[in-house]
Amino acid sequence: MNGSILDRISRRLKAISDPTRIKIIVMLSRRECRVWELTEALGLAQPTVSRHLKQLELEGFLSKRRKRNWVLYRLDPREECCRRLLAIVVSRAEEDPEVQELLNRLISLEERDEGEGP
Repeated sequence: MNGSILDRISRRLKAISDPTRIKIIVMLSRRECRVWELTEALGLAQPTVSRHLKQLELEGFLSKRRKRNWVLYRLDPREECCRRLLAIVVSRAEEDPEVQELLNRLISLEERDEGEGP
C-alpha cells in the first residue's frame, strides 16, 4: 500500500465509516457471503454493493475466493490494526435494531438457499 501511515489510517477509517459498509462488515462477521446475498439483504443494486466490497478489499478488511460459479467475500483483515477496528465496529453496530433486522434477513436468505440446493 502506498502512502504514509497517516494516509493509510485515514483511508481505512473512511472505508469503515460508511453506513452501508458497516452493515456489510457486520454481515461478513457472521459468515462468508456472495454478492447476491448482500444485495438481497441490503436491498441495493449489485454494482453498488460491489463498489463497497472493492473499497473494503482495497483497504485490507476483506478478501474473496471463488467457489464454483460464485465469488465469496469474507472478513480477512491484513493487519492487527484492521482486526481491532473491525472488532470495535462490529460490536457497536450489532446493537443497532436495523442491523439486527439485516442479520435476520441474511439468515432467511441462507435458509432459503439451503432449501433450494442441489
